Amino acid sequence: MDRLADLAPDPIPAGKTDSRTAVALPLQNLPAHLRFAHHWERHRDTLLRRVVNRVCPVCGGLDRWAWFATQDGYRYDVCRHCDMVHIADVLPMPLWDEYFATLPDARGHLQEQMARSVSLEAWERDRTRFGRYLEMIRRHGGGHRGSRLLDLGSFTGTWLRVAGEEGLDAHGVEGLAEAVSFARERFPGLRIEHRRTEDLAARSDGGFDLVTMWETLEHTLDPISSLESAGHMLRPGGLIAVTVPNCWNVQFSVLGQFCFYAYGGYHGTGHINMFSPRTLTRALKAAGFEILQLDTEFGTDWRQMLYFLLQRFDRIHCYANLVQRGDAADPPPEAMDIVLNWLSPALTRLENVYTSGPIIRAVARKRP
Repeated sequence: MDRLADLAPDPIPAGKTDSRTAVALPLQNLPAHLRFAHHWERHRDTLLRRVVNRVCPVCGGLDRWAWFATQDGYRYDVCRHCDMVHIADVLPMPLWDEYFATLPDARGHLQEQMARSVSLEAWERDRTRFGRYLEMIRRHGGGHRGSRLLDLGSFTGTWLRVAGEEGLDAHGVEGLAEAVSFARERFPGLRIEHRRTEDLAARSDGGFDLVTMWETLEHTLDPISSLESAGHMLRPGGLIAVTVPNCWNVQFSVLGQFCFYAYGGYHGTGHINMFSPRTLTRALKAAGFEILQLDTEFGTDWRQMLYFLLQRFDRIHCYANLVQRGDAADPPPEAMDIVLNWLSPALTRLENVYTSGPIIRAVARKRP
């Protein structure tokens, strides 16, 4: 009981914020997602006929039970052997490149999303977040000036730019060809290649001091292979730093199909792997890493949870409402807002004490 009391903050006046309230998940821009969702709805039946089936991405098992269907047409299964939550029937990455190359309007939406990802507002937000991650890595002896960094899943290269500012010798890999072309055009000095992380082992040189995968593993068809490839690229004793969405989070495990980050992919490969702290630990150890730190960050959107409990599904921020209404962004009643402003920081701290925040962070060292 004393520990719970320590987690409770002082009340925050309605409409005010302080550093303790900065717990919301970083969201990509809504207009681009809305356009992608409408485009997906027009083409999803044709595309989903081309899915490929895969085994459990952590243990390789085939025995699984169905958990829930996503609103964009996929299904989350749970492995009976290791409890890994995953989507078994997925669209392969080359199909997404084909999708954007042959559909001009989809390609235009992707270009807009990429442009917004490098806007000044996005840069300031991401610079702060990546700065925290770099501090985390440095606490374990990595990420210092002159270190060789390989980032897997670089998208438009924001982390590479931050790392370069901090004096790291930064290189990146991205599986989406359009994103690589965009990054090279906007930032000619970036060293970024178009390549799948699973294919890196053939080019391993073991010369990198640090490999990072920020919200990347959840999008890979074979995360163990991706982690093993990362290990091949690291020198002995090198570090890997990873972030992934957490399926132990209340918002995902309770809201299910109504959770905004429970999706298989409508603008690229979605969250086809949903790790828990336990399954991420298992994956890292299986790939040859020793865990140095594993915790969680950010907090559940308790307004969404309250709408769910009240069965006000029309007000939940989810894919279906994105398609039907352009999102459900109407503000909650003032009394609810005041109560949640007061409770949310304490609940967020409690979530992260028990590693159930929305995002898992991990730092691990390559074993000899």
